[in-house]
This record gives sequence, C-alpha cells and structure tokens, in this order.
Amino acid sequence: MFKSGKAFKGTALLAVLVLLSGLLAGCGGGKTSGGEQAGVPEKTWQLKAGHVAAAGHPMDEALKDMAKKLEQSTNGRVKMDVFAASALGGERELIEGARLGTVDVVLATTAVTANFVPGMKVFDLPFLIRDRDHAYKVLDGEIGRDLLNRMTEHNLIGLSFWENGFRQMTNSKRPINSPADVKGIKLRTMENPIHMDAWRALGADPTPMAFAEVFTALQQGTVDGQENPLAIIATSRLFEVQKYLALTNHNYSPMVLMVSKSVWETFPEDIKQLFRQFAMEGAADEREALHKANAQYLEQIKAAGVQVTEPDTTPFQEAIKAVYDKYGDQIGKDLIDRIINTR
Repeated sequence: MFKSGKAFKGTALLAVLVLLSGLLAGCGGGKTSGGEQAGVPEKTWQLKAGHVAAAGHPMDEALKDMAKKLEQSTNGRVKMDVFAASALGGERELIEGARLGTVDVVLATTAVTANFVPGMKVFDLPFLIRDRDHAYKVLDGEIGRDLLNRMTEHNLIGLSFWENGFRQMTNSKRPINSPADVKGIKLRTMENPIHMDAWRALGADPTPMAFAEVFTALQQGTVDGQENPLAIIATSRLFEVQKYLALTNHNYSPMVLMVSKSVWETFPEDIKQLFRQFAMEGAADEREALHKANAQYLEQIKAAGVQVTEPDTTPFQEAIKAVYDKYGDQIGKDLIDRIINTR
C-alpha cells in the first residue's frame, strides 16, 4: 500500500537529516593532537633567508640560531634555511627578491637598502655615528622604529637593526694616516652614491661592485683597496690580499633584518609575533658576539702581516663636509640633527 505524498516527503526529509547528522559526526571539529584540523594539514612555511657575509660570521650564526628558535617555537610550522656568502645573490638582488616575494628573509646593510628605502640613506653619512652606544640609542629608539616602519610602503617588513660594525679601510698601496694618503687609490665601494661622493672628496677613485667579486678584484689588482668592518675583512679573508689597514671608523654600518611583505601577510599573528621577538633577540646576540670577536679579528689581521694605522679622523671629517651639504635636504636635516643630538 502506498503512502500519501505528504507522508512520503516527511519520511524522505527525515532520512536526509539522519544521513547529514552521521556525516557531520564522522567529520568532527576541533584540533587533532598534532595541531591540525582532522584531515586538514596545518599550514607550514619553508623560508629562504639570505645575506652576503661569510659562513661563520656572527650575523650568519645569529640568523641560524633564529631559524632554530622559529622552528622549535612553531612546532615545525616555520622552517628557515639560511644562505650565506651571496649564495642567493648580492644585497641588491636579495632585496629586489624580497620585494618580489622570491626571497623570504634578508639581512642587508642600510647602505644598499637605501636604494629602495630612501630614509636609510642617513646612515651613509660618514662620521655621523659616534660610537656603539650612540648607534644603539638611535637604532633601538624612536628614530629606528620610524625608519623600519617606512619599509612597508616598499613591500618590505623591517623587523630590527643588526650590526655590521664600523667600517675601516684597507689597501695594497700605502699606509693611511691622512686624507692625502687616500688620493688616487682605486677603492671598491658599495653601490651607494653617498659613499662614493665621500671617497671622492677624500681623493680616492671609488669603484662600486658586488661584494662577491671583491676578493678576486683585490687579488688581481682590479682595485687597490676596499672598506668594510673588521668582521667582514677577517671572515672573508680580505687581509690575505691587502697590505694596509686604517682604523678610520668612517661609517657605522647597521644591518636591516627584513621579511618580504607578500610572505609576511601569509603569517598568522602568532608567527608574526615570534618573528618580531626573535628579530630583537637576534640583534642583541649578534651585536654582542660581533663586539667580542672584533679584538680577535684585529689580532688575526695583524698576525697575517698587515700594517695597521689609527689616523686622526678630524681632517677626514673636515674633508667630507660637502657631502652633508649635498645630501642634507634629500635625507632630511631634521633627521640628521635628531641623530646627532641623541645622547
């Protein structure tokens, strides 16, 4: 005997509801013990981080330590491979890659970052930073935070300032005791107009090139000298192809730890917070390690037979005043004055 139409529809509807209830119960909600939605793997990130310093440099070691902390603190959701010695490209290529999203994390000098983030040019002014204490008050305070925040509009997320150190000059021609000794020396510099103008004012012939090419260029005599912090000179073994080192402290060179904005926007808030935390911890660790290592680096350089001079920098500072006049308006005289007046 057939049921009425209404009874049949009611029975069919009930059967559908029972079936749906069973399906929902089978799927279940909430997290599994592995931190995943049942049957849906949690999102993971395999990141590439690059810099140009040699493997074993304090910044390389600190960045690798940061990678370990990220992996441990996220239960493996974030893994970061660190590539040293320009393995992913020079600093310009690394930053361009970060802006395009082809490189995830970059540690680069402010001197090259300034080609993309103009505010960073302020650190290119020679003899602006007096000492390490002055540098940290500037970088870790309001001025530094403002500069890092400016990076966002250039598709970069600035997290913290690490340290490359005070830059020194080496060459294969003669000891440097005054600006007159610099005259005519073909000097490798970074691709940075302020640096190049400063060395021209001192009488050198600045020659920009990627850092990966420097050792060979010095060895073959393509350039006579270069300028870098002690850690770079030592860990990249530039002292093997140079005869003279002048401790000029002509520029304090910060490093900027940055993340590609396109990658950053894929992170949930907990991972962003860990990046911020470990970026600051890494900066402190790297600075301290570098400071302790510098004395050893200097002894290593001396032991290799390099002649070291400590020139009075007052005449050097007088010679480059025109650079401040040329770039003051472009950088911002207020910003320069704020840094000078930071105590």
